Amino acid sequence: MHVILSRGFAGSERAAAEACVALARRHSVALVIRSDHRGDGGASIRDELGPGVEVFEVPARLGTQHRLEELLRSWAPDVVHTHLRRGTRYVVRIGLARIGLPHTAHVATLHLSLNGPHYLRTDGLICISDWQIATVPRDYEGRVFLVPNSLVPHPRLADDEVRALRATLGASEDDFVIGAVGRLARRKGFDVLVRAFERARLPGARLVIAGEGRERRRLQRLAGERAVFTGFRRDVKDLYQAFDLFVCPSSYEPFGRVIAEALDGGVPVIASDAQGPRDLARRYPIEIVPSGDVDRLASALRSAVARGRVRVGSDVSEFGMDRIAASIEDAYHVVLEAKARGGVARDHASALPLPKELTRSTDPIDAAAPPAPERDDRPRRYLFAPVSGPGGAGELMRCLIIARELAKAEPSADIRFLVSRIAVFREAVNFPIIDCDASPTNSTRQVLEAIASFRPHVMVFDNSGRTGQLRAARRAGALVVFSSRAPKLRWKAFRIKWMRLLSEHWIVFPGFVTGGLTWVERRKMLFFPDYTVRRLDTLFPPSDPEARCACLERNGLERGGYVVFVPGGRSEGQRIAEPAEHFIAAARRFVELTGYRSVVLTGRKSMPAAPADNPLLLPRVDPDEVQHLLADASIVVSNGGTTMVHTLAHGRPLVAVPLAGDQDRRIRRAARLEIAVSAPPDAEAIAQAAAALLADPVRREAMPKRIAELGIANGVTEAVAALRSLARRARAVESARG
Repeated sequence: MHVILSRGFAGSERAAAEACVALARRHSVALVIRSDHRGDGGASIRDELGPGVEVFEVPARLGTQHRLEELLRSWAPDVVHTHLRRGTRYVVRIGLARIGLPHTAHVATLHLSLNGPHYLRTDGLICISDWQIATVPRDYEGRVFLVPNSLVPHPRLADDEVRALRATLGASEDDFVIGAVGRLARRKGFDVLVRAFERARLPGARLVIAGEGRERRRLQRLAGERAVFTGFRRDVKDLYQAFDLFVCPSSYEPFGRVIAEALDGGVPVIASDAQGPRDLARRYPIEIVPSGDVDRLASALRSAVARGRVRVGSDVSEFGMDRIAASIEDAYHVVLEAKARGGVARDHASALPLPKELTRSTDPIDAAAPPAPERDDRPRRYLFAPVSGPGGAGELMRCLIIARELAKAEPSADIRFLVSRIAVFREAVNFPIIDCDASPTNSTRQVLEAIASFRPHVMVFDNSGRTGQLRAARRAGALVVFSSRAPKLRWKAFRIKWMRLLSEHWIVFPGFVTGGLTWVERRKMLFFPDYTVRRLDTLFPPSDPEARCACLERNGLERGGYVVFVPGGRSEGQRIAEPAEHFIAAARRFVELTGYRSVVLTGRKSMPAAPADNPLLLPRVDPDEVQHLLADASIVVSNGGTTMVHTLAHGRPLVAVPLAGDQDRRIRRAARLEIAVSAPPDAEAIAQAAAALLADPVRREAMPKRIAELGIANGVTEAVAALRSLARRARAVESARG
């Protein structure tokens, strides 16, 4: 598990992202980030991760440590790898041994410097540059490794592509382009570069600075029209090939990733004599100038322009991703072996130097862990008891989604459901069903019988349950989860008698709907340290790209080329008798107004339809298919319930319609946050609102960005990990009792 609690996307974040992606090819990898992970320009580490990396978000400020501790407990990693000071400090404060992870190793990367005593309480330190090694005290009890930042080689652009890229920067074929890349912060020295460029008086030269940060306005005022500020660029590695000279003017630069990237792009480099560039200059053709010296930098710029446009060839394979990933794996093995022997070795120098030629390990990361107890292959038992009946089906579908993902992660699991005989969507449950006369809350006799006969390791009550049912589950050896949604329901789980019985309380809905924990709730939790509150924005099956494409093709749809209308289930709380009829009418009127391709998920058992129909009226579809259709819609028109939150987690523009009494408030909040448009439950009004949003591309593009800033995400992977962790604990207790 990697932890980085910074914002934006710069060198440290790129190093963490590349390490996660590379290690995920061979190991289970998770990354913990803060909820406001996007920087001022919208850049985030989340955008650079592959599908093999599980991502968890923690609150940016209040509750960060508590949430991180929950994730560590549930995921139980072999190695926790922290990046930068904040994440390292939190993991040290938590104490891995204290939370039942005595064999888990804590490794930290010094992306900057040893800027806090918490680094000295880790099991291993990864230095990214030679100079950092000397800063580690001799009495540090962990291991020290030298593993530089990684570099993913970038393909060469064709000459016409380079010319086109230079043109976007306002540079002609004859201009000499001087480039710089990095976070716009004071210590990056871009003000020195701007002044040196002005002092050098270079006719035919252009200065381009790529990056985002708090110093941008000040630098732009300083540079006037003399420099181009591109902001954050995803194609930054292309930009290097458009530069004729690269300058790194930092007053503080621990490694110099941008220098390695520039050398990979074949660009001559001038750098300040900061720590990292000095180390790199011993092995690569880098011109070093004193940090902060405007005159010396101006002189170096004049000399470079006088030499004209040249390209350099540098072998930067030492930073290759495969080699760096192998070095990180080797570091993990060394630290884990030390912990397996009963503690980390005191002679940290013995871990240095790393061998120049590294062969990739073929053993799993946990090979050095202490011998595991004899494996128990008996299936773990999970019992779901969601609210169910003839009305809404949100709880049942939510549990079904979790159960299906759980079955994928743990094929041997024995999963069963307690469901009302008259429940809507009952036929969608593809697990053994234990019949109830009514919803489980009102079917205590049948619930108690099921618990006594099945004896689950974990039991999940979704908005359901009575105290006697929870007690019976605990007596049977189960660990109990209660899932709530609205604040008016979660009070049940904060009653003292329930807090004694529950292992976890899941609050499933985004914070803008449910609000944070109250002072009273937080105080109560101090007296129940084993009671865990887990915040999950929403839960839905991850949308597989291939299955999604097949779904769209089957229904005659194109990605981003249709609007989907989702009325949801018909429950007792609905304001209108037939939501599906209203949404069908709204979709037909919308098609009349716009001619745009539309789909209605009617929720009905059967509905004659042909792919050419517009609107296309689909019958009841599987939860996976619902997510496929939401994920690629240009706009979603939905009720204000669970589907609304699914849409937000997919980052899609949204028209929300209040169909039940508890939906008005959350839709108003979403509208105030500019992540949804509200429409009254009237077919004409719904159609007009959707048509207006379709005609407003600026608003449609702004919505996903605002949603991303709020960090609304799918929590199904975290939920599955939590259930499996609870089941392991319950099974261990069961085995100990014989």
